[in-house]
Amino acid sequence: MRSLRARHAGAWLALLCGTSLTSPLLAQPTAADKALAEGLFQDGKKLMDEGKLQEACPKLAESQRVDPTVGTLLNLAVCHEKEGKTASAWAEFTEASSLAASAGQQDRAQFAAKRASELEAKLTRLVLDAAQATQAAPAMTITLNGKELSAAAATGSGIPVDPGTATIEAKAPGKQPWSQRVTLDLGPSTTRVTIPPLADVAVQEAKAAPPAPPPARPAAAKPEATGNPMRALGFVAGGVGIAGIGVGAVFGVLTIQKAGDVEEGCSGSFRCSRADVEANESARTTAMVSNIALGAGLVCLGAGVAMVLMSPRSPEQAATGERVWVAPSVASDGGRVVLGGHW
Repeated sequence: MRSLRARHAGAWLALLCGTSLTSPLLAQPTAADKALAEGLFQDGKKLMDEGKLQEACPKLAESQRVDPTVGTLLNLAVCHEKEGKTASAWAEFTEASSLAASAGQQDRAQFAAKRASELEAKLTRLVLDAAQATQAAPAMTITLNGKELSAAAATGSGIPVDPGTATIEAKAPGKQPWSQRVTLDLGPSTTRVTIPPLADVAVQEAKAAPPAPPPARPAAAKPEATGNPMRALGFVAGGVGIAGIGVGAVFGVLTIQKAGDVEEGCSGSFRCSRADVEANESARTTAMVSNIALGAGLVCLGAGVAMVLMSPRSPEQAATGERVWVAPSVASDGGRVVLGGHW
């Protein structure tokens, strides 16, 4: 069973050494509730003996909630008093005194009443002055640390509160909310806070919004450089033409050389050697190839140049002033055609 075990000698503390009440003070708890409450009580009592008050007090409070007893409530009051929560401990000792007196436990009732009286002289109190605020806004609500206070609680000699910081808030329909955070010193002390009349919520007149500017037209996407088919074909034809002219020039040089050999071998006589005859036939063949290659090359080159010049030009090409020129030349070592320009 939950019990209060004294750590120090003294007649008043001996009252806490008895077992806690086993009969419930409120609703009848189940067996599972009693087991849970007993476990919480034992854990909380052990932690309190070890000085771990921040862990002990919540366990004792939960044990009291699950299975309320005078003994647990007295231990919870002692824990809160050690923790410095004088208002909580004062309220718990006061309640325990009343419950113990109702249960016929006069010793516990007297002990709890004495401790409550001692703490009452050390209480920290908060006085709220909300007279003007409530007159301006009768429907105003006041909260202390998130808990709503009645009009009676918000006025008078002061609200017993635990030392530390507290947040006071006031709200009313059609009014701007107000809040203030205060530091409450360890008692005996009294802190006064005046709640001012709440300001009206400003009614903002709906102003005619200027017409929205038309959406900006998206910039035209630049066409991708996919190339000009006619222009590309012109370069291909020009390249083929240049190659043909080159081939024709090479065969032309060979023809000139062979013709020179035949003329040298047949000069001074009316008969040519068999080799001269064969060289003459070879010269005729190379001459024919040269003529065909040169002719085809010139045709292809001319067509390619024409297609390049006639192909549509892009704005960039028009701005740079594209120019194309062709310069053919023939030398003793062969022929060549130079294609150049600006594009």
